[in-house]
Amino acid sequence: MQYNPALDGVRAISVLAVVLFHCGIPGAQGGFVGLDVFFVLSGFLITSLLAAEYRSGIIEVARFYARRAIRLYPTLLLLLATYLALAPFLWPSDTQWLAATLAALYIYDYALAFWNPTNTVGHTWSLGVEEKFYLLWPFLLPLLLRTRRPVIWLLAAFAVITAWRYGVAWTWGWKQAYFSFDTRASGIVLGAIAALTQFRVSRWTLVVALGALAFDAALPSLPISDQVEAVTLRITLAELAAFVLICHAAANARSRSLSWPPLVYIGRLSYGIYLWHFPMVSLFAKSTSPWLKLSVTLSLSIILAAICLHVVDVPLRRWRASRSESFRLS
Repeated sequence: MQYNPALDGVRAISVLAVVLFHCGIPGAQGGFVGLDVFFVLSGFLITSLLAAEYRSGIIEVARFYARRAIRLYPTLLLLLATYLALAPFLWPSDTQWLAATLAALYIYDYALAFWNPTNTVGHTWSLGVEEKFYLLWPFLLPLLLRTRRPVIWLLAAFAVITAWRYGVAWTWGWKQAYFSFDTRASGIVLGAIAALTQFRVSRWTLVVALGALAFDAALPSLPISDQVEAVTLRITLAELAAFVLICHAAANARSRSLSWPPLVYIGRLSYGIYLWHFPMVSLFAKSTSPWLKLSVTLSLSIILAAICLHVVDVPLRRWRASRSESFRLS
C-alpha cells in the first residue's frame, strides 16, 4: 500500500483531540471522538492492506500478525515497563501488575466495561478494541470478499453494531457501550466500507463533515454529563464525519492542509503520543491549569514518542524489511 501523508494528518488531528480532551481544555470537552476517527482509519488501512493481498493471491495471516506485533508491541512494552518501574512511587495505590497484564493482553476494554480496574494505563482499552479486529479480520474479510455484495453486508453489520451499542447504552450503561469491542466495532466496519468503495466526497460534503466533527468535539460530555447521548448519537456522528474525512484523505494524498509537514510528523508520532500522554495527565491534580497540563503533557509525549519512533520503530521496520528481502532472495 502506497504511503499517504494525508492519512497521517488525520492521525494527528485525532490524537490532538484526545490529548486536549484528557487535559480538560475548554472547547475540547468532547475530544474523545478523536478515537472514533482512529477506529474508522484503522478499519480503512487494514482492510485496504488485506484486500490488496487477497486480490494478489492469498492473505498471509502469520505474516500479518508479525507485522502488527512488530509495529505495535515494542512501544507498548516500553510504556508498561516504565509504568511498573515508576508506579510504586507515583501511583502506589494502583494494582500495578494487574493493570500491566490487562494492557499487555489487550483486554482493558472489557475490564473497564465490566469492572473497576486501575486507570493509569486504562487508555490502552482502545488498543484492545483494535487488536481484536486485527485477530479476526484476516479470516473474515476473505469470506466477505467472496460474496457478491460485500459492501451491503458491511452496511448491515454497521447498522447492527450501532443498534447494539444504543441498546447497551440504554439498558446497561455508558461504560459498557463505550469501552467494549462489540459495541465499538461500528467505526472499524465503516472504515472497511471506505476501503472497499473508495467513495469520493465533494468539497461541500467535506466542509459539512469537518464542521460536524468540530461541533461534536466541542460539546461537553464524558465522563460527567450526557453519557448516553455521547455513546450513541455523538459516536455515530463522529464515525460518519470520520468516514468522509478519510475518504477525502485517501483520494487526496497531497492535500495542502492534511499533508502539512508538521501535522504529518505528529501523525507519525500519534501512536506513541497516545500511549505516553495519559499516565502524565494522571500525575496532575485536578486543580492544575489545563493549559499547563497540556503544555507539559504534549511536550513530553512528543519527545518520548519521537524516541520510540526513531530508536525503536524505524530500526525494527528496517530489520523486518531486510529479513523479508533476504527471504525473497534465498
